[in-house]
Amino acid sequence: MSPQQGQPPRSGSRHAAGGPVRAAQRRLRYVLKHGRQGLRGQRTVVGTAVRVTAAACIAFYLCRYGFDRTVMSVYATFTVVSLGVLARIPGSGRQRTATTLTALPAGLALITLGTLLAVQTWAAVLGMLVIGFMVAYAGTTGPRIAGAAPGMQLLYILPCFPPYAPDALGQRLSGFLLGAALLALAQRFVLPEPDTPPYRGLLADAADAAAVLADRHGGPAPMAELARAHAAGDALRPSQVPPADRPASPGLRHKAMGHAAETARTLLARLEALHASAGPHTYRPETVALLQGISATARETAGALREGKRLEPGEGPSTAALQSLLAPARTHRAVDTLVRLNSDDRLAYLRRRSLVVQAADSAVVLALATRLLLGDRSVDRNPAGHAFTYARTHVLELWWHRLSAHLTPRSVIFQNACRFALGLAAARAIAGLLDLQHGFWVLLATLTLTRTTSLETWSAVRQALIGTLVGAVLAGGLLALVHDRITVYALVLPVVMLTAFTAGPLRGLAWAQGGFTLVVATLFAQVAPVTWQLAPVRLLDVLVGSVIGLTCGLLAWPRGAGSEVRRSMAALCSAIADAIGQTTTRVVEHSDVVGTPDTTVLMVNRALGLARESLAQYQCEPRHDVAGQPDWPAVLVAAADARRGERLLPGRPGRITHHEVGTWLRHAAGNTAADYRALAQHLRRHQGSPHERPQHLDIRGLLEVAPPIPRDGSDHDPRAVAAALLIDSVIWLDALTADLNRIHQEL
Repeated sequence: MSPQQGQPPRSGSRHAAGGPVRAAQRRLRYVLKHGRQGLRGQRTVVGTAVRVTAAACIAFYLCRYGFDRTVMSVYATFTVVSLGVLARIPGSGRQRTATTLTALPAGLALITLGTLLAVQTWAAVLGMLVIGFMVAYAGTTGPRIAGAAPGMQLLYILPCFPPYAPDALGQRLSGFLLGAALLALAQRFVLPEPDTPPYRGLLADAADAAAVLADRHGGPAPMAELARAHAAGDALRPSQVPPADRPASPGLRHKAMGHAAETARTLLARLEALHASAGPHTYRPETVALLQGISATARETAGALREGKRLEPGEGPSTAALQSLLAPARTHRAVDTLVRLNSDDRLAYLRRRSLVVQAADSAVVLALATRLLLGDRSVDRNPAGHAFTYARTHVLELWWHRLSAHLTPRSVIFQNACRFALGLAAARAIAGLLDLQHGFWVLLATLTLTRTTSLETWSAVRQALIGTLVGAVLAGGLLALVHDRITVYALVLPVVMLTAFTAGPLRGLAWAQGGFTLVVATLFAQVAPVTWQLAPVRLLDVLVGSVIGLTCGLLAWPRGAGSEVRRSMAALCSAIADAIGQTTTRVVEHSDVVGTPDTTVLMVNRALGLARESLAQYQCEPRHDVAGQPDWPAVLVAAADARRGERLLPGRPGRITHHEVGTWLRHAAGNTAADYRALAQHLRRHQGSPHERPQHLDIRGLLEVAPPIPRDGSDHDPRAVAAALLIDSVIWLDALTADLNRIHQEL
């Protein structure tokens, strides 16, 4: 159609729309808008890049041009890069600053050892083997130390190469201290990561949610309160808590925090199940009294957690009132249940009647764990028999338990530490024997490219070589073009650093390696005269380090946690079976002859720690065969239930003196333990699904041997107290059987 027929010319369309200038403005507004949104979404990456660039450049310029100390400038800059980029220190700005300052003594020791051991290649290699293992293995003690470990490795790698210069140790240590101090200041004041809610606050929120839920004594299901309780319980899951805030260290305070969190989640789960099963009916007076006691104890616990005041023995949330209600409720429930079980052999009634008692038990334990968390170690003498045996354990013993728990080839942390130590030692030996010009880069490549599986290592090596090749070409061109004009390098360094440390985490390993190659070239050009040949040297060193890392990945546990997770879960099932047998023996005999609270809980804790670590690594590794895996978290839940029974049952008042009842309980526990051992065997064999389903508890067999107990008897009647202990044990075994059924459904 021609313009004369009514169609306006195309040029008119552009003018009507504003022309190319308006189009460019709209495009610019679009880029700025979406760029700001992208930066907000990547605030952590951008903030880290800005902090590291600012601290590294200030440290370098001050030492290189202010003090004219080249060695000091290199160590100050690489300290910032190692602890700010290579390390993955978690937490808020305050927490990262505290972790950086806490690492100062270890950093001074590592630099000193590296300097002194550089006297001979064999000494440096041996030191790399030992120190590399120790630094990597230290990650067992918590996320903060684990996050700082890669950066700490670099602090030993940097000084362990020739020239052997003990006279330069002063400059090296001064540079390290300056770099660490500047990084700490940047982490605290330059775009700091926001503070997160303290873990005590999460525990207090959970206790408050439990109190609100316990205030409801009937009527329709309180949907709002249930939603709040569910959210509070989820907030305590380790996967929902920032790594720096998790109670993961071996110290007494963190152990008490973990105990309180596990108990708080159990309390909320029991109260949620109680309201879900009750329907619109009104609770009995006995149940209402227990719920009121739970509410009062939970509120007092929440108040103590929020106040955070250190407690002396006997201070803090009291459990006396709730325990005085709990003892008769337990015996009444037990006697009433033994009568009702004649017509309810599926335990539905028993489970329903046990929910409020288990909730009250959990409220007592939560209050006691809170008192221990706040400094009251007298909770281990609680008359109800709750096990806080670690309350009197010396801190060094607690740390030894944690460190020794992973000293086994079955631990993925041990495997990773060995893999890194062997790789770094091999890289140091090759760099020394071949007298590579920049052998430091070989070890740095080995450190940064070694992964937990050979498949992942090969993928990382491929990307790194591509990125290093591109970066080497650009660095060679920059060095050839600028040559010895140091001012240009000084002006370019902040831009190169900021770009590299931003693009690397956002765009992938290839960008990170290419960007770091440019950073190294720009930095070293200001330290000593260099030519474009520095770029191919860097590429060669990365290639050598990549081959070493790939070789270690192929030789040392190449499948990562793929097979280890099954072994650790099988070992955990065996530990659960052993705990069931030992706990039942102590309940029946009421003695510490077979198994003690310390040994049984430690046995389960050790297996549980290995299983958790292997599962965490397994979930982080890329895999093709993800189908057909068991419900691994259900195995962890079963272990927690086994540990809870050991902590609660043996110390309960009462004794099962009736021989036939004790025999039945031993037999029932033996069947449950046998099912867990069969599951362990199945997991070790890597074959299909188990042929036999878990055996249900033989309640009719119990009723045939259980002696009659008068329903109007005293709460302190030994027969009633023994019945309460028996019913608690039955509920515990029933929970372990239910856990086993859930696991079997996924096989």
